[in-house]
Amino acid sequence: MIEETIPTPPAWLPGPLLVDLPDKTITTLDHGADGIVLVHFNAKLTAFRNSCLHQEMPIHAGTLTPDGILLCPWHNWCYHVSTGECLNVPGAELESFPVQVVDARVWVKVE
Repeated sequence: MIEETIPTPPAWLPGPLLVDLPDKTITTLDHGADGIVLVHFNAKLTAFRNSCLHQEMPIHAGTLTPDGILLCPWHNWCYHVSTGECLNVPGAELESFPVQVVDARVWVKVE
């Protein structure tokens, strides 16, 4: 969603420029104890708390499959990057955050 005005911190956390986040990549943003994992997959941006539901280990170094599944690097728990849905535990999902692009910069709503 493109807004006409730049979001204001602290509710919105500035991320990278969209050009610096190529499709099918993962990056992290510093926020709180865990941080945020930002995923760009098939031209869609999603953001989640950087913590696996299994043992609360960081997931940003996980593998992103061609099908849009993020595999936790610790014990291979699987999450669908479009929704954060956990494929190991039906009904469970990663904590997600709204994302928008304004003036070519990615912003994540953390409040």
